[in-house]
Amino acid sequence: MSLSEKITNMPKYTKIGFFAPLIALTTITIAILLAPGFDWIINALSDLGNYTVFFLSPYKLVSAIVFNSGLILTGILMMLYTIWFLKWTEDVPTKIGVLPLIISLIFLICIGIFSENFGELHYWVSVGFFLTFPFSMWIIGIGWLRFSSLRWFSVLSIILPFISVFMWADYMGGTSIWQQAVPEIVTAFSAIVWLWIINLMQYQGKLKMLGDVSESD
Repeated sequence: MSLSEKITNMPKYTKIGFFAPLIALTTITIAILLAPGFDWIINALSDLGNYTVFFLSPYKLVSAIVFNSGLILTGILMMLYTIWFLKWTEDVPTKIGVLPLIISLIFLICIGIFSENFGELHYWVSVGFFLTFPFSMWIIGIGWLRFSSLRWFSVLSIILPFISVFMWADYMGGTSIWQQAVPEIVTAFSAIVWLWIINLMQYQGKLKMLGDVSESD
């Protein structure tokens, strides 16, 4: 079976889980390409969503719309996937671990709605997103330690957020050589890879001990 056939035959929510994060990565990339003034060392990713920072790009309005709409759409689609996963799983620790993820996705949607132009409100929804996601990884990681086949992923889930924690602590402490963009993209990419692995394992039937196999689409 070819890759295109495998994708076509995937359950609906599996497709959403794989492709929704690609929307965010794609729109961020497009926004950066439209903003030649963007610098990973001195800017935050949220600068791409600012409608009035014209020194970044002559196409600033377009770049901001692309960036913000990408975050909103990704957040909405991943919310659909996450709610489906919450219903699918019958494992209580997993359900508890999914709740911070849902909260984090609400913050992600709000980042796109309340751009940097909203001042302090944007700051707090951004902080909310980056603070809540690691707790989902930690709770699920600890909860899945009891399954020998998932222990490798549990260890990964527990350790991975500390890379972001270190980078944010370095930034907040004023000792880093970069602004927010680098820890932001590292945090976002690690979260995306983590979600992709969960989605893949669920699709391959490796999480059948957690859920209702009759609810596959």
